[in-house]
Order: sequence, then C-alpha cells, then structure tokens
Amino acid sequence: MVYYTHLQGQKEKDMINQTEKIFGNIKVVQRSDYKWGVVDSQDNEIVPFGKYDWIDSFEQGLCRVISSGKLTYTNDFKVHPETYAKWGIINMKGEEVLPVVYDSIWNFVGKNRFSTKVINKGTESEVYFHDLNPTLPVRGKHYSNSYDDSYCEHDYEESHYEEYAGTYAQDVAGYSDEDIDNVFSGNPDAYWNID
Repeated sequence: MVYYTHLQGQKEKDMINQTEKIFGNIKVVQRSDYKWGVVDSQDNEIVPFGKYDWIDSFEQGLCRVISSGKLTYTNDFKVHPETYAKWGIINMKGEEVLPVVYDSIWNFVGKNRFSTKVINKGTESEVYFHDLNPTLPVRGKHYSNSYDDSYCEHDYEESHYEEYAGTYAQDVAGYSDEDIDNVFSGNPDAYWNID
C-alpha cells in the first residue's frame, strides 16, 4: 500500500508500508523508511511518522511507545541516562496518557491484564489501565473487594518476564526469560543474530 499525505513532503509519497497492524478503525504502520506512525481508515495521521522510534500493538485502547535512544541497558545507564530510549503509553487518539519518561514498561499485549509494571529511575510501580482509559472496567482488589478475585493484579504470572525487562528482545520482540536463557544463552543482544 502506498501511503502519502500532503504534510509529509514529496520525497515520501512513494513510501511503502512494511508493517500494518489494524485495530478497529486505526492502523499502526511501519513504513519502508522504518518510521512508525498511526493512521485512521482514510490514512490520515493520528500519530505522525517518526514521532516515536517504535509503536506496539493496541490492547484495551492503549499502546506502548518508545522514544529514540539506546534500547539495551548497559553499565553506562546510570552515567548517561539521557542517551537511552524512554517509554510511554498512548491511547487510540494518539494522546500520551502515560508520558514518555519511563525506563521500561512491561508488555501487556495479549496478557489479559488490567495493569502493567513501569520502571522509572529504578523504582517499579503498577499502572492501572482504567486510570489511563476510563472506559475500561475497574477490576481487582486495588479498587474494590466487590470484584471477582480472579482479576486481582497478583494473579497473573509474570515471573518469566522479569530478568530481561527493558531489553529489546523481551519488551519489543516478546521473548520470555526462558526463551532468552535457552535460545540466546542468556544474552538478549543475541536476538539481533536471528535471520
């Protein structure tokens, strides 16, 4: 599919979409120039291409995004944190409902959860989707004991997504701790060697 809007300039008019993920009336698109954006069903930009270095899939009307910067955390993170990518969450209107300031946001796509963990300056906390998208039902003991305990935030299993949180292989490509240990011999950077 050829994608073009008058705002992008003439040299981009022949840009071909590499990836399109459809969520109702909107699409998350990665173009052949590797820039990510979100468009509506008429290909009008909701999130301008290149605003974020990566855009995840939408789940419950929410989507993780990453700013430009390094993705793999090394020892120099504490010395030069400004050189690393930051994470945030947008809604289907392209609005940042969780600012792009976090060191990591755990993957929640396909997890059937109502909250996710975020890490900022080494501090881990829980973010509830209802707080970001008020159209979602309130669930779990965090809000009320009247809801079924099966929705409690502590009932979902996360142990296999802890050790390598914040790495591209886990947070973007979706490999579990077990996959990284077994397939990549515990080195999440080995993901780049897969053909």
